[in-house]
Amino acid sequence: MNALTTRYDVTEKNPRLFSIEVDTRDAWREAIDFVTTHTAFVTLSQITCADWIEEEVFRLTYLFTDRARSQNLMVQLPIRRDGEGLPSLSNRFPQAEVMERDLHEMYGIPFEGNDTLYPFVLEGWTDLPPLRREFDTLAYVHAHYDFQQGREDNKDVKVEQKRRREEAKRLKAEQEEASHDGE
Repeated sequence: MNALTTRYDVTEKNPRLFSIEVDTRDAWREAIDFVTTHTAFVTLSQITCADWIEEEVFRLTYLFTDRARSQNLMVQLPIRRDGEGLPSLSNRFPQAEVMERDLHEMYGIPFEGNDTLYPFVLEGWTDLPPLRREFDTLAYVHAHYDFQQGREDNKDVKVEQKRRREEAKRLKAEQEEASHDGE
């Protein structure tokens, strides 16, 4: 960890989790190279994305685990939401191929050098990537599905929740009354 803290501003999130924040692709590439060659953080465990639509960026987090599986390091960076991508890490970490493919499909993030960025889960999908914050899930459901029409089991959720709460209260009152009668 000493090599890491002399080169980067490392934030300790808890005793097992540390974080480095970078702000450019070049700094990200240097940080990944340094972390994986000069520290014990050798396994890419996860790549996640948060959509900061107000700031017009995606915030990517690369989570690395050390050899002993006792500590994790996050390397975080923002990228523009307008199609900016990153070089793929799949040549260095084979598991990155699937992680990048998922992020490409769900957010539209391109990963240069990953040749598997074709449909993964969303076969035939032609709409906006569904985990982007501007994607309107309810509008999509209403436009593409009519499964609620004409079904006997189709119920208004709020009405059904109210009915169930009232039923639970009624049953509780009956049980209390029966216990008082038995005394």
